[in-house]
Amino acid sequence: MLILAILAGCSPASVTPEPTNTSPPANDTAADEDTPPQETQDTAEIEDISGTPVDEWPATCADIYEPDLLPTFALDFEADQWSGLQSDCASGQQNYRPVQFTYDGESVEAMARLKGNWSWSCDKLQFTISFNEVDSGARFHGLRKIVLDAPWYDHTLLHERLAFPLFEARGLPYSCANNARLEVNGEYYGLYANVERLDHEYLERHFENPDGNLYQAGSELKTNEDEPDTSDIEALNRADTVEELSALMDLDQAVAEWSMEAMIPAMDNYWAGVEINYYLYSHPTQGFIYLPYDLDISFGDAAYTSGDLVWPDAVSADPITYEHTGWRKEALVETVLSDLYWCERFVEELKLSRDAYVPEDIIAQAERHDAQIREALQADGHKTFSNSQHDQALEHLAEFVTQRAEVVDAWLAEGGHCPAAW
Repeated sequence: MLILAILAGCSPASVTPEPTNTSPPANDTAADEDTPPQETQDTAEIEDISGTPVDEWPATCADIYEPDLLPTFALDFEADQWSGLQSDCASGQQNYRPVQFTYDGESVEAMARLKGNWSWSCDKLQFTISFNEVDSGARFHGLRKIVLDAPWYDHTLLHERLAFPLFEARGLPYSCANNARLEVNGEYYGLYANVERLDHEYLERHFENPDGNLYQAGSELKTNEDEPDTSDIEALNRADTVEELSALMDLDQAVAEWSMEAMIPAMDNYWAGVEINYYLYSHPTQGFIYLPYDLDISFGDAAYTSGDLVWPDAVSADPITYEHTGWRKEALVETVLSDLYWCERFVEELKLSRDAYVPEDIIAQAERHDAQIREALQADGHKTFSNSQHDQALEHLAEFVTQRAEVVDAWLAEGGHCPAAW
């Protein structure tokens, strides 16, 4: 019941998510337990997911995320397991079920479960496909799991694919992402966002030292579970001054990450006060680092099936003071941005994030990606929106990114925002 209450808080307080024939899962954790490798490699021996030695980070994305690739994944379930997944959706459950997974002629045994919280829909199932449930050391193209997202409110199916490269452009951690086709039991099922999940392999790709604690929502330990030591996050949770926080976290990285969330803006994430949609990595030498996550409500064009926008005020969201209607700004953010120095650092980082946020480039990327996925999207008989609504969403996205840039430019030119007043 507690988890259901938390997940319900992801949606705006004044609206009811569509489709109306669905319900959030009873035990969604948004990410599974991740068991770190049993041995820690020396720096000289570190390889990326393709097996190539790494001497700089971030390392290369797995090949299934190539931007010019629209991979086709196939899931073949026994009849009782497939019907069991349908029952799981109706009852709001997430149970791993055996499946044969095939990609590009390569077939392996795997496990699959439903995923999603507010994006849960029985009209179009979303999946986490796991290769390490039975054998903890098993990987597919270097990955423990593949995550397939198709939230009913993203009528472009491009939000995360467009958002994460902006973090990459700023030199911040990011998830690899493209789109993928999915076949189920020999038939085309639908189109998805194919997004890298945050686990130990993600840490290995981003950091020379990937062996620190990874926390989902700043609380749930996702690595090093065999010998858990959560004294680091406990110390962070006790800190209530800038001096204490600066000793425990990389505040320069934090304000940079928050600034890009504010620029997009990421309406359902940490910057907006949603305390379940983020990860923290306890870097052994840098301190805590923020990792962007679950950016499918970005660029202001998330919409209900009716076409009404989920957050119609997204374009004008104040880069500092905005908070999600169903949540409250994080006390840590308030503490940091109430300090004149760190508030001004945030503004400096926002200027850099604005420089990376080039409307013409974002629009061009959206057009290229849409050309790649258009045939597969139109043939998707399970999508929860129409082809015309998809086209409308693309038009709105193009308008939004231009308007958002203008709003932030005016905000920066106005000045006088520091220290933040709450």
